[in-house]
Amino acid sequence: MQPLLTLLQINDSMFPIGSFTHSYGLESYVSQGIVKDTPSAKVYAQNMLRYSIHYNDAAFLQMTWKLLEGKKSALHFQRLDELISALKSPLEIRLASRKLAIRFLKLTKELYPVTRCSNYLSKIQQGNMQGHYPVAFALYAHASGISLKDALTAFYYNTLNGIVTNCAKLIPIGQGDAQKILFDLQATINELVQKQEMLDDSLVGLCCIGQDIRCMQHEKQYSRLYIS
Repeated sequence: MQPLLTLLQINDSMFPIGSFTHSYGLESYVSQGIVKDTPSAKVYAQNMLRYSIHYNDAAFLQMTWKLLEGKKSALHFQRLDELISALKSPLEIRLASRKLAIRFLKLTKELYPVTRCSNYLSKIQQGNMQGHYPVAFALYAHASGISLKDALTAFYYNTLNGIVTNCAKLIPIGQGDAQKILFDLQATINELVQKQEMLDDSLVGLCCIGQDIRCMQHEKQYSRLYIS
C-alpha cells in the first residue's frame, strides 16, 4: 500500500462509512438558533476542535497508537474500548462511534485485510467490545504505514470537513464561506496536532457540557434530518 494514497482514500468524504448522517448535536444548535450564520458556524467548528475533539476522539486515536507501538495485549485494548464508551455520555454519540467503526472496518477489510482490524470487528460483532471509530481508524492507519502526525492531521481535517458540510446544509452557509472556514482553521488543526502528544492523561475525555446536552436533546427533537 502507498501510505499517502491510503490516507487520502480512507479520509475522503466519499469514503462510505455514513458519517454524513451524523451532526453530533449541531442540528440542535441550529434549531435553537445558537449556530445561525457563517461567523457562529466558524466559532462552533473551532470550539469543537479545541474543546471536544482534542480531548476525546483525537486523544483516543493517539492512545490506540501508543498501545500499538508498545505492543500491548488485547486486554489493554479492551480497557481502552470500555473507557471510551464510558466517556461518551450521550447515547447517540456512542452509537454513532460504533456504527462508523463497524462500517469502516468492514470496508477496509474488503480493500486490504488487516488482522488486528478483523479481530476488533469480530469482538464488536460478538458483543465483547462496544467499538469506536477513532480506534478503528488508528488500527488501520498504523498498519498502513501512515505516521501518527499525518493520521491525526487527516482525522482533525475530516472531522472539521464534516462539521462545515453539515453547517452548509443546516444553516445554510455558502460553499465559499464553508471553504473559507476550512482554510482559516488549518492553523488550529496544526496547533492541536502539535499539542496532542503533550496532552495530560488526566484531561482525556474532558467534555463540552453544552454539546453533550444538545446531543441528548437531539434524541427527542421533534423534527430532525440527522441520526445524531
